Amino acid sequence: MKNLTLAALIIVGALTASPALAQSSSVSGTLTNALSGEAVPNALITLQSGTMSRQVRSGADGRYSFSEVAAGNYELTIRLNGFLPSKTSITVSGPALTSDIQLSPELHFTEVTSVSPEGKDSFVSFQATESLGGQQLTQELQPTLGATLENQAGVALRSFGPGPARPVIRGMDGDRVLIAENGLRMGDLSSQSGDHGVNVNPASAERIEVVRGPATLLYGANAIGGLVNVVTNEIPTAPVTKATGLLTFDAASGAPGGGGAGNVTVGTGRFAVNVAASGRRQNDFKSPDGTIPNSFNRAGMAQVGAAYTTANGFLGASYGYDKTHYGIPFVEEGETNLNPRRQNFTVRGEKRGMGSFFDSFRGSLGVRRYHHDELDGEEVATSFRNDTSELELLAHHGATRKLHGAIGGSVLTREFEATGEEALSPLVNQKGFAAFLYEEVNASSLVQLQVGGRVDRATFKPKTDEPNTDFTNVSGSFGLVLTPAEPVSVAFSLARASRNPALEELYFHGPHPGNNAVENGNPDLNSEHSLGFDASLRWRNQVASGEVTFFVNQINDFIFRRFTGAVDKESGLAVTEFDQADARMAGMESHIDVRVAPIVWVEGGLDYVRGDLTALDQPMPRVPPLRGLAGVHLRRNAFEAGIDGTFTAKQDRVYALGFSGTTIGETPTDGYNVAKIFASYTFGTGTAANTITLRLDNATNTLYRNHLNYLKDLAPEMGRNFAVVYSVRF
Repeated sequence: MKNLTLAALIIVGALTASPALAQSSSVSGTLTNALSGEAVPNALITLQSGTMSRQVRSGADGRYSFSEVAAGNYELTIRLNGFLPSKTSITVSGPALTSDIQLSPELHFTEVTSVSPEGKDSFVSFQATESLGGQQLTQELQPTLGATLENQAGVALRSFGPGPARPVIRGMDGDRVLIAENGLRMGDLSSQSGDHGVNVNPASAERIEVVRGPATLLYGANAIGGLVNVVTNEIPTAPVTKATGLLTFDAASGAPGGGGAGNVTVGTGRFAVNVAASGRRQNDFKSPDGTIPNSFNRAGMAQVGAAYTTANGFLGASYGYDKTHYGIPFVEEGETNLNPRRQNFTVRGEKRGMGSFFDSFRGSLGVRRYHHDELDGEEVATSFRNDTSELELLAHHGATRKLHGAIGGSVLTREFEATGEEALSPLVNQKGFAAFLYEEVNASSLVQLQVGGRVDRATFKPKTDEPNTDFTNVSGSFGLVLTPAEPVSVAFSLARASRNPALEELYFHGPHPGNNAVENGNPDLNSEHSLGFDASLRWRNQVASGEVTFFVNQINDFIFRRFTGAVDKESGLAVTEFDQADARMAGMESHIDVRVAPIVWVEGGLDYVRGDLTALDQPMPRVPPLRGLAGVHLRRNAFEAGIDGTFTAKQDRVYALGFSGTTIGETPTDGYNVAKIFASYTFGTGTAANTITLRLDNATNTLYRNHLNYLKDLAPEMGRNFAVVYSVRF
């Protein structure tokens, strides 16, 4: 009897001491898309009260559940890339609480992995960013990377015909804008010349990320103007137990033809293999003035990757080969064509949850072997070789702490050689080394800080009498993000960025039709140093979202081609010398989406950049004009249709100099207005999501010329173009 009484007292005492356990409950529910009603999987749900915080992810059916929840008041927060954040206050008092929540799709801001060592919601990023993926990518998809991004805020299109199109960011081009694939350099020569293209098919991308403004802290000197990162699934990074993939097909009438791209990943839960391929074949494009000869575009790619995967990391490798072939209209009797080929070998690995000061570590090795021939008809005139190897290492710390960041480093080797008629440079060996520190501080729920620094070392060794050159540069940045309310954020960024002269700026000598100039490099050039400031205001809710960014960039020793006043008699090209002068760039970018009726949205945007060679009182070369965007879209569930207009002003601030009564340099370009009509619909078939997009570009068949097209005085842009894009994700 005494033992029973003692046992009863122990039980009563335990229950009295642990009322939360006695009153434990469960919290569960289902997450659905507020527009389509479909389940929302893989969302991160946080249950928080005071210092207690627990997290789970929603399942494939959108359901989530917390067990053994003590009675009390909680905040239930849901976050998922592509949806507006949701925060709900709940009170747990009974044995079970059900909280079903509808999530509203995000129209403008998405997570971007290129702007910091870890993925970051662009709404609270320290720099202006953009990400194209899913249905939005099919609405913008074009044969080249530059044309696909042309309508994004702050991005313009440089071209020499449709094949070698390349993006320009805030008026920066060439070696100042880095094009990367999964964070590693492409290894091509698109930064070097207007007639050199980017070896990537946009249809093969999972998404395309753009960082506007200096990204030198993480990516080095070549990103002083901005970064474009094409994200693919070349190496599996997470366990796979069933076949997944993405297939995309497109066809167009403006440049008759089309293309396709696809990748499929299969795995056992430990080992995974990804196989990818793409192809494109398009004929000469049609302008309102007629067909532009020798403007065809061909491309093909095959790739295989494999990885060992766990819940806390992966280790894998891939090999790929791609080849493009495109024509250059009107140059050298209109028969010039290029055939870039590239072999890619990549090794990647990551270890997470390390449980020490560094909670994760990752590394990447990219070996690129690039060749291209420039042909006159079928005869090789010049051959280019560009072999690069790049190693990047990064260790991350403090993932769950207020102070978190990363330390990293990279090594780059490059060997460049040109032989034949246009051998502008001797064989040059280039080596680079860099180390950086990147830190973020969550000072409070309303304030985030960022600080970082980077040291770069670059050396160039030509195999001739040209002198060796070497550069050591230091870059740094400071950022501040304020979130005074959930729908609003304000971001400020101050960055000192440096760029050493590019190989072509140091050592090129001779006629270069690809840049419409005779170029003369200067091995005595100094590094560029810029001090840039950005300020961004962002807002988002269920009826409106948008962003307005103002920026100014003071650049000391800006490198540019200076006209000498001479004209080469044999080629007819203006003679230039690479020179330096202080410069200033300032401008703004904006984008806004507003719901004016239950299914009607109005979109608008404006971007402008003014560039000045302040030391010479001259406009900077090749700056895009003022541009406005406006559109009306209908959105209902997974259907979207609309009409977009692009309104481009005349550009008459051009870099041109007078010599003895003759003006040499850029010519002004008239403004123009073009319209695009489109419709997209996403529907499910079993476990697959299908998207079909119909698009009519330049719907009014407007005759216009792009100021950044090297051939603008000879060829207008493409006329009316009907395109169909179909993609399926499974």
